[in-house]
Amino acid sequence: MSVSAAGSSGALCCGHRGCTAAVSSSASASAEQWGTWPNVVTAIRTIATMVAWAVAVTIGSDVWLLAALLCYWVGDIADGLLARVTHRETRTGAVLDVLADRLSVCLVVVSYVSTHPSAALPAAVFLGQFVVLDAYLTLAFIRWSLLSPNYFGLVDATVYRLNWSPPAKATNTGAVVLLWLVTGSTLAATLLATVVLGVKSYSALRIARLPIPQALSGCAVLDATNLAGAST
Repeated sequence: MSVSAAGSSGALCCGHRGCTAAVSSSASASAEQWGTWPNVVTAIRTIATMVAWAVAVTIGSDVWLLAALLCYWVGDIADGLLARVTHRETRTGAVLDVLADRLSVCLVVVSYVSTHPSAALPAAVFLGQFVVLDAYLTLAFIRWSLLSPNYFGLVDATVYRLNWSPPAKATNTGAVVLLWLVTGSTLAATLLATVVLGVKSYSALRIARLPIPQALSGCAVLDATNLAGAST
């Protein structure tokens, strides 16, 4: 898939925040560099999660596993917030965030299940949807002229609401874990994980049916408009 330059005529007309063309000219030269502060925060929170996880595994402590989970959660909020506030959102950073999330969650959940086998069923359903389906959905933004999945509403409002609106994010990454920690109910946690799996499956099918632009204009809305015009 070819990508047109951000300075193309189509890109210069884009006024939508979240499109790749919306990156200011002063930031365009370094827009996809790895060494941005949000990416530094992503690296720090991932390292902190791994250190806390290593301590937890070494001494057999659930408290340290919880600390590792908190490092992931707090850091995941912090790097995204910093990127948006400082206007340093990049596609590179979004992909790194996705990879760091999966590493952090897998370390914590698999280690927890190894000492709490009663959590195996909800954990398996949760990891299946988070590591496979949610990763597919989250990385789908690169097919369009988007900086991150946080702006997927420019392509499909329904998929955005189900996956990246604030309530959806809270449910996707924390609800099953919190329900298990609070209730200890295998049935309740598995049911909730299955519901989330169903939402992810529906979203994946919906994305699979969306027309994909052969070349990116720099504006996701323009991409969709061009496709709509070509199909008529």
